[in-house]
Amino acid sequence: MGSDKILENKRIKMTKLYDAAYDLFTSNGVRNTVIDDIVKSAGVAKGTFYLYCKDKYDLVDKIILKKSAAVLSSAMETVEQEEAAHHFDFQQCVACFVDYMIEYFKKDTKLLELIYKNLTFELYEKMMNYEEMDSAREAFISNFINTGVNNQTAQHRLYIIVSMVGAVCYNSLVLKVPYQIDAVKPELYHSIKRILS
Repeated sequence: MGSDKILENKRIKMTKLYDAAYDLFTSNGVRNTVIDDIVKSAGVAKGTFYLYCKDKYDLVDKIILKKSAAVLSSAMETVEQEEAAHHFDFQQCVACFVDYMIEYFKKDTKLLELIYKNLTFELYEKMMNYEEMDSAREAFISNFINTGVNNQTAQHRLYIIVSMVGAVCYNSLVLKVPYQIDAVKPELYHSIKRILS
């Protein structure tokens, strides 16, 4: 019973740390946030920070992975429900997935900004290999391969789609240039459809 309590306390501290850091990163920016601010806001000791993270950039990556996985998991559930209800083909599933992401980021531009400003290729690779992403990644890759491309080409196409959608969403929803997202969405879907075929 004692070890359960210890694990629960660790989980609570880690959650406080993540929540405080997320609030500070999205309101002040990563560059303007220091570890002392994070631990003070979380109400934990500085040593606790270093139990879970190497530095604040490690914490940024962990937050992005955690939050992205939750959003992507929810998006995949929606796609699966729509696919079952409407017998979507692969292109329709991808359009549904992208639409879910766009609608989500319309409501949470702070998360989009945090992800986009801090997304390195290394973090992208971690995200694609994150356990919660397994089913989505495998579905994308296998469907690409079914169109006659090899695994490496399938990986490249997935990367291009993710990068393109991220850039369009960031520019339209965060920077608000050069077009509103709803105005450019049909062209975005058209471009994705061409990549998929």
